[in-house]
This record gives sequence, C-alpha cells and structure tokens, in this order.
Amino acid sequence: MPYRLADLVLYFFIYSFCGWTMETVLCSIQEKHFVNRGFLNGPICPIYGCGLLLILLVLTPVRDGITNPLYALPLVYVVGTVLASALEYFTSWGMEKLFHARWWDYSHYRINLHGRICLPISLLWGVLAAAFLYLVQPLLEGLVTGLYQAAEWLPALLADVFFLLFLVDLVISVNVARAVGKTLEQLDKWSELLRIHLESLKLPSREAILELLEKANVRFAGKGAGRSRERKERLAEWRALPEAALRRRLADAVDELRRRKEEVMAGTRALQRRMLRAFPHLNRQGKTTAAADLREYWAERRKSQKGEDREGKTGGPPSAGEPPQDSGD
Repeated sequence: MPYRLADLVLYFFIYSFCGWTMETVLCSIQEKHFVNRGFLNGPICPIYGCGLLLILLVLTPVRDGITNPLYALPLVYVVGTVLASALEYFTSWGMEKLFHARWWDYSHYRINLHGRICLPISLLWGVLAAAFLYLVQPLLEGLVTGLYQAAEWLPALLADVFFLLFLVDLVISVNVARAVGKTLEQLDKWSELLRIHLESLKLPSREAILELLEKANVRFAGKGAGRSRERKERLAEWRALPEAALRRRLADAVDELRRRKEEVMAGTRALQRRMLRAFPHLNRQGKTTAAADLREYWAERRKSQKGEDREGKTGGPPSAGEPPQDSGD
C-alpha cells in the first residue's frame, strides 16, 4: 500500500524508539545501571528507523504480493538481513570517516566484516525485519489510521514536531561527537608524551635519554606550531644539562603531563560522558587507550562521589581539602 510522507516519518520515529528501548534495556542489564543508548540524546536510535523503513519500502510489495508465507517469509528474512547489514556497515564506515572514531566493534565475534557487522547480529536483523513487517507494522498502520480519524492534520503535525526535535538533537549530538573526538585526541597526545618521558627516566645514560626525546620531538613535529617550537627550545635547553639535572627536569615534566592529562579528563562535559557510556567500544581509530582511560577516570569519580554522599548521610566528616566532585551523570 502507498504511504504518505507523514506516515513514513512517524514510522521512522516509532521504529527508532523501539530500537532505542531494546538497546537501552539490553545494555543497562549488561552494565547493571541505566545506559541511554544511541548517538542522539533523545530516546531514539535512527539506525533502526532507517533500517526498518528501508525494509518496509522494499519488502511491503513482497508481503502483499506473495500470499503464501512459506515463500514470502524466507525472502523477507534474506533480503531484510542483507539490507539492514549493508546499512549498518556503511553507517559505521561513514561515522568513522566523519568523526575519526570507531563507534561499535564486532571484532570479538568469530565471523565479522571489518568489525562493522557480524553474522549473529545480521541474522537477528532478518528476524527483526520479518517480525516488524508481519506483526508490528499492521498495528502501527492501525495506530496512524486512528490519528487521522482523530484529526486529519494530526499526523502531519506530529511528524513536523518530531522531525524538528530530531534535527535539534542531531546538531547537538554531532557537536558533542566532535568534542569527544578532540578530547580523545588530546588524551592520546598527553598519554604518549607521558609514556615517552617515563620510559626516558628508565634509560641508563644521558645520551640515551636525549636520543629518545629527539625521536619523540620528530614524531610530534607539526602537531601545533607553537607547541612544536616550545618542545624544540626545551630540548635544546635540556641538552646542556648534566644527567642528574636532566633527570630532575624529566621528573618535573612527568608531573606536568599527568596534570594536563587529568585536566582534559576533568573537563569532559556531561553529554560527552553520556556518549562514551552509550558506546562502550567507542575509541579513536587505531589501538589507543584514551576512551578506556576516560571511562575509568569518571567511574572512579562517580564511586568517590557516592562514597562522600554516604559519609554525609551518616554524619561522617568530609575529606579535608577535598574539592567538590561532579557526579559525572
């Protein structure tokens, strides 16, 4: 049957909400606390809306044209599996190119394609396609028909309102994702510099220390003209130092790098932290620990805050000199 544009928009948001509900329930059970799943802040996962809308448009003629379910169901299952898997693959690829990060990773599944899709999830897409097309979609069509009966203009109004809210949320979420990417990039830089300085302290001679620092300076050249010039000047100054003084400077630099890394983590905004919790496998491209370090930092902050809250309720004394902590939620 032909669908009006307002109908398709409403179906998109209903499918997206159902997908968000399923993902949120499963992830919250796994994490043992509530997790607002999805790229957007609102209660929708657009990939489910897009996938099921694509399946609806492509496979409704199959459902309505082939009356024998023994022939129609296998075709719906196979085509639904292929369509949804292709959409998931290219969505993952596109988000990686746009934000320079991997948002989900199926590499731990035995049969997967570049970690973007895997056989078990693809097979579940086929089940979801058949269930929605034959069981859920007729109910939704009845719901939308009821909206038209209540007021002819009501479906179009709801579609416009939902779409406007969706666009606002999308703009906010894209900016948050870019901020997350910049934060992870900064953490990677400070972590790498910290690793190099700690490794330098373990070297047996002044010459070996300077050689490693020179290699690091070449590696980081061009990553910020001001910082690069500052590193060159500092390295030139360190070359003139005796070994004992050089090691003291290195120890001071280690403390400074740790402070800067913690400043970056502490400055992470609430929406950025929500996005990190929503995508447990989110990380920058390449093997880095930035996202894991950031999650661990905020998990410790939340645990510390809960401990302070319990102390406050039981009348325990606050920690001397301890600054107030953000809950991270």
